[in-house]
Amino acid sequence: MKIKKISFLLVLLFSLNLFGANSKNISNTSKLNVPKRSFLNGPVKTYYKNGKIKSKEYYTGNRKTGIWQYYHENGKIKTEVMFNALSKDEEAIVKTYDEKGVIISSGKVINGEMVDVWTYYDEMGRKLNTYDLTKGVIVTYSEKGKVILRVSEKALLNRLEEIMVEVNNDRIRANEEKN
Repeated sequence: MKIKKISFLLVLLFSLNLFGANSKNISNTSKLNVPKRSFLNGPVKTYYKNGKIKSKEYYTGNRKTGIWQYYHENGKIKTEVMFNALSKDEEAIVKTYDEKGVIISSGKVINGEMVDVWTYYDEMGRKLNTYDLTKGVIVTYSEKGKVILRVSEKALLNRLEEIMVEVNNDRIRANEEKN
């Protein structure tokens, strides 16, 4: 059971890193057909080749503002980004959804970087994990919403190192037994 929890946490940690690497371009406007010297003000919409809406974005004085929405090709919401107009930084709350419209994750981004607490949900939209990027703490929840595991990144990495040593020792022993 302990190995399953550790394996799950490792997968979670790696998926968080992958998501973090991809979160930097959550609202990349470089693909818009807008001259680089243009001044963006007001709504900007993009469409899929099939004519369905791909994104709705809004600018005020060349600054990202309001609620931005990205859609799956089936028309369901994919990502919703709510920019904080009062912040001097590019600060937003981000929510991502699967192709059925069920929430996958939510959290805060400042200047393209994930910050504070991010929440991850299961296929039914129930809270599965939270990851506090400030404290480095991962919390796993039961289907009923009760905390079943709380672990720090440091403890997780230390345990991973221990497991890697154990696996390596097992391999050495197995090779010695063969010879």
